[in-house]
Parts: sequence; C-alpha cells; structure tokens
Amino acid sequence: MLDLDWATIAFQIVNFLGFSAAMYYLLFRPVMSRVGARRLERTELMEQARTDRREAESLREKLEERLSEAEVEADEIVAEAQKRAEAERRRMLEEVEEEIEGMLADAREDVRKMRQQAVDEFHEELVDAVIGVSAQMVEKAAPPEVHEKLVQRLADRIWEMGQEEMDRVRTFRRSLGDRTPTAQVTTARPLSQEQQNELARTFAALADRHVDLQVNVDPDLGAGLRLRIGDILVDNSIAGQLEGLREQVSEAAKERLPPHE
Repeated sequence: MLDLDWATIAFQIVNFLGFSAAMYYLLFRPVMSRVGARRLERTELMEQARTDRREAESLREKLEERLSEAEVEADEIVAEAQKRAEAERRRMLEEVEEEIEGMLADAREDVRKMRQQAVDEFHEELVDAVIGVSAQMVEKAAPPEVHEKLVQRLADRIWEMGQEEMDRVRTFRRSLGDRTPTAQVTTARPLSQEQQNELARTFAALADRHVDLQVNVDPDLGAGLRLRIGDILVDNSIAGQLEGLREQVSEAAKERLPPHE
C-alpha cells in the first residue's frame, strides 16, 4: 500500500498555491491589467478612428458641398460678369452710336448750312446781277428827260431839307466848322454846266457857305445821281431805288427758284 506523506503533500499544495498566488499578483494580474488596458486603448483608438473617419466623411461631404456651392457661385459670378460685360458693351455701343449720330447730325447741319450759304450767295449774286442789268437797261432805254428829272428831284430834296429839317441842317453846319465842304456827286450821265451851277447853289444854301463840287460819272447808276456832303447822303438814282428793292427782288428770286434740299 502506498504510503503518502500528507504533511509533505499539504506543504507542496500550500507552496503551489502560494506560488500561484504570487504569480497571479506579481505576473499574471499585471499582465492581464496591461492586456486589458491595451484592449481598452485599442478599443478607444478604434472608436477614435471610427469617429475620425466619420468626421472625415462629414468633412469630405461638407467640402464637396462647399465645392459644389463654390462652382455654382463661380458660375453665377461668371454669368454676372458676362452680363455686366454685355451691358457695358451695349452701353459703349449706344454711346458710340449716339456720338456717330451726333457727328452725322453736325455734318448734315454743316452741309445744310453750306448749301444754304451757297444758295444765299447765289441769290445775292443773282440779285446783284438783276439790279446791275436793270440799271444798265434803264441807262440804255431811259430818255435823257428821266435823268434830268431825277437830278431836279435831288435839288428839290435838298431845298426841302433846308426848310423841314432845320435841326439836322444846323447840326450839319456846326460839324463843318471853318472848312469849305466838298460835295461829291456821282451821276449816271454827265451834268450840264447849268445843272452843276444849280446844284452848287443848292448845296451852298444848305451849308450856308461856298461848296466845292466834285462830279464823277458812273453809268451803273442807270439814271439820276448820288450825293455825299459831310454826313449827308442822298441817293436819287435808279440803282439806288433798285437797291431799295433788293429784299423784294431777293424774295422773288427765292420763290421762283426751286427749293434746295
């Protein structure tokens, strides 16, 4: 029969339990604690990784959304810029068109004025030609009696001035001072000596002194004569009378000529 030493066995069991307890507290427990801590840390890291991934996904979605919004905003900015550029282009075109239209209007107005000036000058030249031709025709067709009557009418006009316009006559006489005046007479036909003497007497009565007589012949007057003495001018010639009708003759010429567009 096996002889067991229960004391030894008990001692061995106690030693084993003590060793096991020592190993548990000194080795296994710290290791398990460290393993648990590592497991917890790994769990936390995994949870943090999942959180970071979710945040990254959320951030990516936000970035994509922001990028999409940025693209839309960029498209809107480009569209607005294009719209502004088109509006500016139209405004500049309108300004250019207005400027061109203004230049064309100015050019048309200048052309109209130039045409009108040319027409007016033509009318003036036509009137001058009509008056000149009329005076020449009168000079050739009028009998000497017409010229003589016009000369006599001028002398009568001077006498009437001396009787009816004394204020003017006195002013004229004072303006002469001590000078001997000269009466410049332009006549369409030569004056006879008798006519010159009568005119000299008439002018002397007007000036209340002797008057020198200077006579020039100008057939363009048609008939009659023109007098200048001091500041007094008396025109009793056909050319003078035609000149007085210049405006009427000009209007008649404009009416008979076709309008110039």
